[in-house]
Amino acid sequence: MKPCLAAALILGCLALPCVAEQPTGYLATGTDWRTPYYIIESGQPGPVVMIVGGMHGNEPAGYRAAEQIRHWPISRGVLVVVPALNVPGLEASTRSMPGIENEDHRNANRNFPKTDAPDVAFTPPCIDLWELTKWVRPDWCVDLHEGYDFHISNPDSVGSSVIHFAEDTGELAAACLEAVNATVIDLDRRLVPLGRGSVNGSWLRACHDRLGADTFCFETTYKDQPISTRTRQHRVMTNEVLRAIGMIETDCADHVAPGPGADTTHVGLFDGDGTSGRGIDELTALLDTVPGWEVSHIGVADILGGVLDRLDVAVFPGGSGSKQARALGEDGRRRVRDFVSGGGGYVGVCAGAYLCSAHYSWSLGILDAAVYTGAIEVPGEGTKQLWYRGGSTMVDVELTDAGRRALGMERQTAFQCRYHNGPIISPHGDPAIPDYRVLARFRSENWRYQAQEGTMVGTPAIAAGELGAGRVVAISPHPESLPELHDLVLGALAWTTRR
Repeated sequence: MKPCLAAALILGCLALPCVAEQPTGYLATGTDWRTPYYIIESGQPGPVVMIVGGMHGNEPAGYRAAEQIRHWPISRGVLVVVPALNVPGLEASTRSMPGIENEDHRNANRNFPKTDAPDVAFTPPCIDLWELTKWVRPDWCVDLHEGYDFHISNPDSVGSSVIHFAEDTGELAAACLEAVNATVIDLDRRLVPLGRGSVNGSWLRACHDRLGADTFCFETTYKDQPISTRTRQHRVMTNEVLRAIGMIETDCADHVAPGPGADTTHVGLFDGDGTSGRGIDELTALLDTVPGWEVSHIGVADILGGVLDRLDVAVFPGGSGSKQARALGEDGRRRVRDFVSGGGGYVGVCAGAYLCSAHYSWSLGILDAAVYTGAIEVPGEGTKQLWYRGGSTMVDVELTDAGRRALGMERQTAFQCRYHNGPIISPHGDPAIPDYRVLARFRSENWRYQAQEGTMVGTPAIAAGELGAGRVVAISPHPESLPELHDLVLGALAWTTRR
């Protein structure tokens, strides 16, 4: 086992205790590229593994997967994680390194010592990453990337592949592919091996050629796939490597957070089938900027795998409540209900508010709410659904006294919020579910058909309830769309988690 790395003075930064919740140190301090790294020591002899994400800023799944992997409990060896190397690129969602004038150095993954070239790296984060790598001297290196298309159908892209040196790691690469492809339904999206090794100038090529490390580049594909699918693929493959070399003893593919009770509040944001619109991006951007909150995108496979057990609150955003329910299936809906009744938080926005009601056969039944709906015949137009009130618009909303207390709001009670066919609710009367309390009411309305006129004003815009040990907030409009209402969203999340 290597020396006690986390106790050392690395890159001029005195390391903090060896826990995954706090950074051990930072790369590129004093620059726009400042980024944390984590050294997790098991205390037992074993391999040193180094994992890097966020090398390219338009590949967010690698960064988010690395953030999740740093919470894994290791039983032997040392795990070193750099979740986000290219912070400005991730913020700008651009592949290159923003602001780097030398065109040859804009690609972070070409800034490392090339074979038979001087031992020199370029640009602040890459220079420090290479120095850290040489200090750590890893036995295994994993770089988490994404491609723009599926290699199996478009060979010009390396998306959905495992890039490795076939002569060194062919057997383990095959095991990684078998594990991850077991999660892929569409055969045209299967991951394939590329045994040619990483490109010259990349971090992995330098690690292989100069340090003798075994290396894997795991490439997912960002085309037509939610982040939850891509991060899960990264975790499944990394899990296979760490289990094979004895670093972890249990399956950690669904281990995205340390579990309830951590200093950080861990939010699961559902991005599976039935979600649509800007809500996921807006909620992600909000939570990414708030200290003390960490968001993981979760899909149906994650929920069925038990990922909710490690989270504090689940958020179901806009889209279609019935499609989200159908995607979850009976088992997934049961797991969400059990999560809430066991003490978890639930925040549903628009479609997520429909989902948490007790109205439909597919409802979660965690909020005692009925929904104003039904079909009517409109002369000249045919059968129309009453839940549909037209396009997105601004409506007036007013907080109740209970809402101001629960959400910790000091703003004026009345405000405008974007509305797009969120549920109009009323008490359902289910004796098994506690009554909800109204945190905000609609004070104006949007309607398309005459039968809808007058049915929205005065009804709950935000309702909160409890189920077992857990808490639920249903938000009919879209406060996540307006920066001036972000404190309302955070207040709802905080209330469900009692923080």
